[in-house]
Amino acid sequence: MSRRGFVTIEILIAMVIGFLAIIMLFASVKSLQKITLQQRLYEDLYTTVLSLSDTIKAQECRKNPTLEGRLNGFDYKVACEQKKVMKNFQESYDETTYEDTGGNFGIFMIYLFEVTIEVRQGGLKKSYRFYQSEQERLVSEEELLDEMLQGM
Repeated sequence: MSRRGFVTIEILIAMVIGFLAIIMLFASVKSLQKITLQQRLYEDLYTTVLSLSDTIKAQECRKNPTLEGRLNGFDYKVACEQKKVMKNFQESYDETTYEDTGGNFGIFMIYLFEVTIEVRQGGLKKSYRFYQSEQERLVSEEELLDEMLQGM
C-alpha cells in the first residue's frame, strides 16, 4: 500500500475519534442539564415538605386530620393518623417506703400521630412519614392554682 493510503486511513481514524469526542461532549452537556433540573426539583421538594411540616404543626392534627392543596407547584395530600393518647407522666414516690408511685396522671393529654405527606408534580410522586406529638392542657392554670392553694 502506498503512503497516501496510510494517510487516508489515519485521517479517517482521526475523523471518527473527533466525531466520537463531539458526541460524548453533547451527551455530557445533556446529562448535566438533566441533573441540574433534577437538583432544582428536589430542592423545591425539600423546602415544600419542610413548609408542609411546619403547617401541620401549626394547624394541629387533632383539629385537622387531613389537608390537601398546592404549594410551590406541588400537589400535596396530608393525612394524620392518631396512634396513641395518654396523660403525661408524673414522677413521684412515697416518702415513707420510697416506692415509686408515679404514673400517667398528669395535667396534659399527649397525642401521638403518624403523619403521611404525599407530594406530586408531573410524573414525580414522593411519600414521607413521620411521627408528631401534640399536647392539650386538661386543667387550666387558674384551677391548678386554686387546687394548690386549697392544699396548703
